Amino acid sequence: MLRSDHIKVMPRAGHLRIPRLLIVVTMLCGMAGLRPAHADNTVTDWNNEFLLITQQTSGNLVAGPPDVAREIAQVGQAMSDAVNAASGSTLSSFAYTGGSVANANANVAAATAAYTALTSIFTDPAWQTPISTVTGSATPNNSNVNLANNIIIPELRSFLSTQLTSLGLASPGSCGSSTSSACLGYNLGIAAAKAVDNAPSTNPVTSGAVAAIQHGLLPNAPTGSGTTPGVYVPPSATGGRPEMMPTWGGTTPTGITTTQLAAARATVSGPPAINSQAYQQALLQTECQGSSVGLSNLPANIQTACAAAGYQQETNAQANAALFWNDPGTTIQPPGHWLQIADTVMTSQNSSLLQSAQLTALLGEAENDAGIAAWGIKYTQNLWRPVTAIQNCGAGGTAAGLVTWSTFFTTCDTSWASLIATPPHPDYVAGHPAFSGAAATVLTDFFGTDNIAFSSTSDYYCNGGTAQFDPATNLLVSCTLNNVVYSVSNPADCAVISNGIDSNGSPLICPITETFGSFSDASSGVNGAEFSRVVGGIHTPFSVEDALTIGNAIGADVMLDAPEPSSLAVCIVALLALTGLRQRRRVLPG
Repeated sequence: MLRSDHIKVMPRAGHLRIPRLLIVVTMLCGMAGLRPAHADNTVTDWNNEFLLITQQTSGNLVAGPPDVAREIAQVGQAMSDAVNAASGSTLSSFAYTGGSVANANANVAAATAAYTALTSIFTDPAWQTPISTVTGSATPNNSNVNLANNIIIPELRSFLSTQLTSLGLASPGSCGSSTSSACLGYNLGIAAAKAVDNAPSTNPVTSGAVAAIQHGLLPNAPTGSGTTPGVYVPPSATGGRPEMMPTWGGTTPTGITTTQLAAARATVSGPPAINSQAYQQALLQTECQGSSVGLSNLPANIQTACAAAGYQQETNAQANAALFWNDPGTTIQPPGHWLQIADTVMTSQNSSLLQSAQLTALLGEAENDAGIAAWGIKYTQNLWRPVTAIQNCGAGGTAAGLVTWSTFFTTCDTSWASLIATPPHPDYVAGHPAFSGAAATVLTDFFGTDNIAFSSTSDYYCNGGTAQFDPATNLLVSCTLNNVVYSVSNPADCAVISNGIDSNGSPLICPITETFGSFSDASSGVNGAEFSRVVGGIHTPFSVEDALTIGNAIGADVMLDAPEPSSLAVCIVALLALTGLRQRRRVLPG
């Protein structure tokens, strides 16, 4: 099952016209070795397979957004190194040190590298930690062991077998020391993936991912949680799932140094004090525009406060964007959503196999490092979620008066709920805008322009109620709320947004299509990922703004440190940039 049908691409923006400079570059570099970019589908096929697996596994407690980003980096690096060595490219490798392999089939190398990396991930003891004793209504399987061994690994084997057969390698087990092109690619793919798996930043043990995943299965809570105003209260406090991977911020970055990571974190100053007018105004905006019942159905005093502050009812488009960008467990998750976008743009731009592999790796690195930065700040600040603050009237607080934790916040509402479900990690900083800023920055740098338009379609998911899954695929089939079953097979069961709220009471969110004119439009535009978290009611404005700032900085650092090709390759890329075929100076055309 591939996911490429979920995205369609709009026509690309017009190319730059700079013929004089083109002539100069041509004279300096010559035309030797120049050939047009072309489309190869193996990398995007495996990216799409990864997205399907993410849908199947992300409802479980060990596969949150930060870990999904790390997995993209690992698979992307493995494919990039394999294709790099198979094609004789002069790009430096991420981890593989075996050198070029003449006559190796690059498509076979990419496929085998992706398969080897993914099987390494899903057979790892950290991922297969039994979760039967951990609470969490979003957990579709009793054990990750069953999910991995009975669904994911067989699916990967089948997908690899089908693809290798199409590439002329029906019996990879017979390769041995064969020097056929297909077998050389097969053995190279395995070697490249193993090298990445053993690298300090991507190895699950040395990177700290194992410890962070396993620690995240425990019922952790920050000091003061539930007793000190402003401190994060995880779902486990009321019988729900544990807070998500509170030590993930200590894992090893993949694309930047720890010094750069610290510098990116230092670009923001932290949240305002909860007993401040700045915090009150930010919280009020989320309360006004992120309610599950719409502004007109909030208590009168809150409506008055919203009007006085200029916070109007969010539009239907904004509410739909909040649902579109939600990307909760059982979907492809925020990092996967941007990999999906990258896949379709790579296809529309005719990226070569090597370009597609390298972009996957760079995108994964940036999103992984953005997740590390965001999670490190989250569990340093431990700021409570908007829903906790709005509902915390305290002793003597009322829905019409001051609360005990602030001299400014006068719109306490014990019944307030957010439009989308609140994830199990602190407010500051937001995760999705950090991933989105990093991804949009990488894509802009890679393609040499921000102005590439595209359309994207989200997944089915349950925004409340209880989810039911197909036991054979672990994909969503229905949501149940108040004893009513809402099925993905019945379009009439989908939630409908009207006046900024779900008007038919359905928890089933069906695929939503959004069109964006640029990468930055998707990350920070009016219907972009950044503000969607405020309209969704799960973050304060300063949390999403600072997260985007961090993500942008990390994306820029990753591209600054990206592998460099030879001087001839730089000339080739300059020529492609000037003719509009490719405007990125650090990528070797395949």
